Amino acid sequence: MIQGNERWPAVRATIRFSLGQAADAVDRKDLFCHDLGQLFDRLQSASEGLNEVEKARCGLDGVAVELVLQIDPEKREILLDKLFKYCDMDLHLFTELLQILKRHYPDCHLIVPSLQGYELAREIHRFLGAPDLEYVYLKGEAEERLLMSGALEGLSFERILDDTERHYRERSGMDKKRAEQRPGRELSMYLQGEEGEEEVLWMRVGIGLGSGSFKH
Repeated sequence: MIQGNERWPAVRATIRFSLGQAADAVDRKDLFCHDLGQLFDRLQSASEGLNEVEKARCGLDGVAVELVLQIDPEKREILLDKLFKYCDMDLHLFTELLQILKRHYPDCHLIVPSLQGYELAREIHRFLGAPDLEYVYLKGEAEERLLMSGALEGLSFERILDDTERHYRERSGMDKKRAEQRPGRELSMYLQGEEGEEEVLWMRVGIGLGSGSFKH
């Protein structure tokens, strides 16, 4: 397990590895950690150049970025438990991390077990494509419900993104909502159904890292 240290006070990171029996497992881990450390160096440098407004968004402990990853090359799974940037810095966090993951674990499947924020969902769709939906947990006016298996038929990742964008467009836009959010809060997602609009509390999604490109 690797955790953030004194070298990168602006980065709160926990990386867990299940190396398995593969002969190259340790070498892959070492190369991955080297590249990840270089990314953390850049994040730390960028955080030190923030203006006072953006520094305030990082809280008293000065954490600008939070990352929690679990990597299991034997199962070919990478669990992205958390990825969040608390402030506005000149560095595209998700694409930087994704390039490192693709470089060292291109045969793995990226799984987000509890995807909540619209912005991360949009980034996944933009750079990898539409992931498979495994579970979607919704909250309506009267009740909460979990969609899985057959209940997901006809529901797509793109539809949730479209309904979310429509929700904010009809309410003065995402920029206004983002400005109103407290630091550490993500923009919620929404689904418009026959019985009205429901908030997407979380969803579990997965997609192969061999998908997508970095074309802008």
